[in-house]
Amino acid sequence: MDCATVHADVVSSDVVGYASTDVAQGFAMYTSCFKAVDGDYKIGDIQVEGANGMGGDTAQLVETDGSWGQMYYYLTDDGSFVPDGWYKDMFGGEPVTDDDFLTTGQSLFLTMDSDTTMTVAGRVFKGQPTVDVAAGFSMVGNPIPVTVKFSEITVTGANGMGGDTAQRVLADGSWGQMYYYLTDDGSFVPDGWYKDMFGGEPVTDEDTLEPGEGVFVTTDADITITFPAAL
Repeated sequence: MDCATVHADVVSSDVVGYASTDVAQGFAMYTSCFKAVDGDYKIGDIQVEGANGMGGDTAQLVETDGSWGQMYYYLTDDGSFVPDGWYKDMFGGEPVTDDDFLTTGQSLFLTMDSDTTMTVAGRVFKGQPTVDVAAGFSMVGNPIPVTVKFSEITVTGANGMGGDTAQRVLADGSWGQMYYYLTDDGSFVPDGWYKDMFGGEPVTDEDTLEPGEGVFVTTDADITITFPAAL
């Protein structure tokens, strides 16, 4: 994904702006690069350009316990004859509400019929955003509008024996690098991310997570993932 970020005014010490992320046709993952100015970030606040709007452009949540959550459909007036926007059904009978939102670091599983651009606006998180991840399967996204090195992403609570993993999905929908979070007391290597489960190949500065990009996370225990501060 390619995320172009523009920062606007500074209001009450908050950096606000918007970020546009290009999403290729097919499968991808997406998360908001910003926090809502007031309250939770709403699904309805995610703007989409380029969708055919006929029910084939979808976004599905994964809940914190690893179960599949709500499926959302992006429909358009010229495709489905309803006002442009997100709906809970593919026919436009149930628009999203303020209760449909993304929590910090929560990622959406996208299936798109065409190349689209998603745009969000809001404020940059202050401090270090944290994401609580339950044991099992989940999806976690980079919640700040800057590129993050895997070496800057810290984990607490991992058993560190090779069962705590994060796998990228590339912009074309293909599977990317698998990363393993290992610890000194679990795998007898310095705590951190590695490209192999035995600790032979630590991550480098080229191993990054772009703004708006998400990873599939599988963990043996309840963990907390902490991203670096953007400000």
